[in-house]
Amino acid sequence: MSFVLKTVSRVFQTNSRPLINIFKNNSRQIYEASVFGIKEYENVRLKTSLKASPGLFDAIKERLKEALDKNSHNIDLQDLNMYLLLCKDPNDLEIILEAFKKVKSLYNFDKNEQFGERFAKVCFILENNDKIIDALNDEEIRPSLMSQLTSFLLMNKFIIENKNELAIRVFDQYLETIDNGIKNNERPSGKSHLKKQNQLIPFGHLRLAFEAMLNINSKESFEKMQETLSKVESFKSKPNNTALACCFLLAIRQNEPNFAYQISLSIEKFNPTLTNNLKAIALLKQGRIDEAFYFIDFILNINTTQSNDNFQGKFFPDTLEAFEKEIEKLDDIKKEKYKLALKEAIKNLFHQDLYGYCTKINIKQKK
Repeated sequence: MSFVLKTVSRVFQTNSRPLINIFKNNSRQIYEASVFGIKEYENVRLKTSLKASPGLFDAIKERLKEALDKNSHNIDLQDLNMYLLLCKDPNDLEIILEAFKKVKSLYNFDKNEQFGERFAKVCFILENNDKIIDALNDEEIRPSLMSQLTSFLLMNKFIIENKNELAIRVFDQYLETIDNGIKNNERPSGKSHLKKQNQLIPFGHLRLAFEAMLNINSKESFEKMQETLSKVESFKSKPNNTALACCFLLAIRQNEPNFAYQISLSIEKFNPTLTNNLKAIALLKQGRIDEAFYFIDFILNINTTQSNDNFQGKFFPDTLEAFEKEIEKLDDIKKEKYKLALKEAIKNLFHQDLYGYCTKINIKQKK
């Protein structure tokens, strides 16, 4: 074990947190349900169920099934709305999807009644992924799942369940929805409890899309990341710092340190600790230790006395491991100089590695 890892291990063991949990098992924190209004909708379902008269659910189910069996479009919207609130299992969800397709073209139900959002929430509450995937595969229903909030909910859910390909697929379909809206002189709609967006593609969607690509970590996902960065620019949108950090780490893992360095140049200047850590890592991965030391020294000299941010002036373990590895290649005179800097830097070790920084989510909730 290297000097850096031994030191890191001692740091985390004092907090009763073994090193393996920090570096190998960074669990992604779920966006709180309040962000999506899931708890509120679950409460509405519970209240409706308690107030519903005996036999109401079975009566509505019978009417919906009868209409579907007759291939009839004569479906009462009130029945469909109530059935969404009372449904209990996958069979109910299937009935809802089929009934929705019957009334969709007649009432423009998906736009005015936010069917996709409510259906996604029901699937989330009932822990049923199969029907969500069925809906995504259905060309008639899919557009109803592409509102800002619903697509964000689905991407988040799929990433938590390690279904990263599905998360990227939802993102691509959301971009397609935006593109079609632009062609029709429309702007994407859909209420959200997230921070107000000031660009066409929401920051959260980009965050999740690049996290999914990072999790896949393949040549194909790296190329997809490059393609997405170009596409985002054409929509006059840009990723936030955390999304760019995901792109950076994917480039490093795919042995593309030069591209990673170019990404580090895009990090907003208000976060000097992040951008200088990334620049140092990229340069060290290219064997350019003297240039990398400039950024390491910059971090060492950041004044943190007036900052409430516990990240400022800190080093990722990734930075110091790469630094230590390059130090070992130097002659003794130069090695001694850099080892002193390394010991100083270890005193300012951040409690997460870069992957942990990329995947720990903090969302500003609506007060």
